[in-house]
Amino acid sequence: MSKPIRVLIVEDSEDDALLLVRRLARSGFDPAWKRVETAESLRAALGEQAWDIAFSDHSMHGFGSREALRIVKAQGHDVPLVILSGAVGEEEAVAAMQAGAVDYVRKDNLSRLIPVVERELRAAQERRERRKAEAAQREIQARKSAMLDSALDCIVTIDHEGKVFDWNSAAEKTFGYRRAEVLGKELAALVIPPSLQERHRQGLARYLSTGQSSILGKRIEMAALRADGTEFPVELSITRVPTEGAPLFTGFVRDISDRKRLEGQVRQFQKMESIGQLAAGVAHDFNNILAVIQGHTDMVLGGMVEGSDVEEALKQVAAAAKRGASLTRQLLAFSRKEEMQTEEMSLNDVVSGMTRMLGRLLGAEVALQFVPAANLPAVHGDVGMIEQVLLNLAVNARDAMPRGGQLIISTAARTMDDAYVQRNPEGRAGQFVCLGVRDTGCGIAPEILPRIFEPFFTTKEVGKGTGLGLATVYGVVKQHQGWLEVASQVGQGTTFNVFLPASYEAATSPVESHSSALPRGRGETILVAEDEPALLRLAARLLQNLGYEVLEAASGAQAIEAWERHGRKVDLLLTDLVMPDGLTGRELAKKMELRESGLRVIYTSGYSPEISETAFVFREGTNFLQKPYDPHKLAKAVRDCLDSKQAQQ
Repeated sequence: MSKPIRVLIVEDSEDDALLLVRRLARSGFDPAWKRVETAESLRAALGEQAWDIAFSDHSMHGFGSREALRIVKAQGHDVPLVILSGAVGEEEAVAAMQAGAVDYVRKDNLSRLIPVVERELRAAQERRERRKAEAAQREIQARKSAMLDSALDCIVTIDHEGKVFDWNSAAEKTFGYRRAEVLGKELAALVIPPSLQERHRQGLARYLSTGQSSILGKRIEMAALRADGTEFPVELSITRVPTEGAPLFTGFVRDISDRKRLEGQVRQFQKMESIGQLAAGVAHDFNNILAVIQGHTDMVLGGMVEGSDVEEALKQVAAAAKRGASLTRQLLAFSRKEEMQTEEMSLNDVVSGMTRMLGRLLGAEVALQFVPAANLPAVHGDVGMIEQVLLNLAVNARDAMPRGGQLIISTAARTMDDAYVQRNPEGRAGQFVCLGVRDTGCGIAPEILPRIFEPFFTTKEVGKGTGLGLATVYGVVKQHQGWLEVASQVGQGTTFNVFLPASYEAATSPVESHSSALPRGRGETILVAEDEPALLRLAARLLQNLGYEVLEAASGAQAIEAWERHGRKVDLLLTDLVMPDGLTGRELAKKMELRESGLRVIYTSGYSPEISETAFVFREGTNFLQKPYDPHKLAKAVRDCLDSKQAQQ
């Protein structure tokens, strides 16, 4: 069977070219060939296809083998070129080969032609295979490098002497050493704590001598070292790399510092999930509150009190209602379901604003001292929640000092580094503001200290406390992305340090308290959807007294009926978020908004709103009112909402 061959012939004699082609055909080749005789036609032919071999006459009119060689090399083609000439001297032939020709054959002696062709075809095939293998190796190496550098885990390879053979980008970031710094160096001396280095060396030596290992192929946890000397936990698995020579070992290493911290938090959460205690505690407190409310209202309604005693009874009812609202707020903060109203605040201003109230709360026997830090960074958070933290810590301190003592509240700016985080798993590295509350009271026993943040856990006598205070503190601080530290000694007092992330935005100025005058309506129509009858009547009566026309609905379906019945002339919808009949307040609003684009909506709820629409935001006092809300908040929210509607028209 003839062997196909693509031949390019640079020749001005067609007869010589045909002679060459016939010789190739008689020798078992099937030549596909082309003859050119100018530089331009050579360049064109080289661009048409790939040629297996080229022959060039040494000397033609105005063109020769040297020019042909320059053109072939200039265009970067890997095609062997053989000088074919009838009159080429030895020196000229050597010079041509030095210029890049692979061989020369005289036209009057073609006996060498076929051996030269076969040799160059074999050489060309070898070059192609070598380049293919090199390209494949480069691709493999590129893929390997891409995998190593994109891996989230550290991938470290060592040789049989324990020296670093490979080191990926994740290892650079995790351990703090650049690849060039560690290659060829002993791994144990770099990243393994001194106490574990000898064990590592012995394990490697045992495997090399016996082929046995207690950790190869297994997932283990151990300590590792960063370049700065800090120790941190890692998860490690080691595998042997298949090689023909000395063995290599690759370790897959994962920094599990965050996981360890989260595991500790989960254990803490599990301890705090005491459903039975929670239900019993809430029932106890609310029964007391309801007893006060019911007792005083029965006396007023039954005519058992008159004159100024009626006003005093109503004040007691109002105070009890506020205590119930406060307990609900504590529960929401504890469960971290409460909607935060965040702003940039000055912790110094928050503490200063509470010192007078705290002084009255603590009594004359407890000396209150505030030590503010100068140039304190702002904190991004909820002022009311932070006040609750301070209040609860102060109450606990007061109860720990029944015979009086000293309460010192301080603030400070703190910078936390990785070494601190290693000692305090709940902490984080970065800039923080510390609120310290230190008392000189009785202290907390060591066996009790781990349980102080559990809900309804208390060492106080029955009726002296619910045990929600510190659980609330814990929930609020976590909600603000912070953490707490507690230090206590029996008989010497307790110190609580609250760490909150520092913010370098300007703190918001305190808002002035509202006036007693309620903003009035101008005859607008408000649809109130509320499934609690008493609250529905209360809201409707209040809005009617303020000059609004009110439509009442006890469910979403009734709200749609009322809206249709009154010709859809509704300026504002005031709706509870959670209602019966399967139509929530949000769904009701969306149904009405689809057909009345100018409708304004205010939502209310007894708990924090949860919504899956990422584009929708609940803002307290703007489009959301947390129950229980007072008349002024309702009146202001309604008026502001309606006025903003008019301003946009």
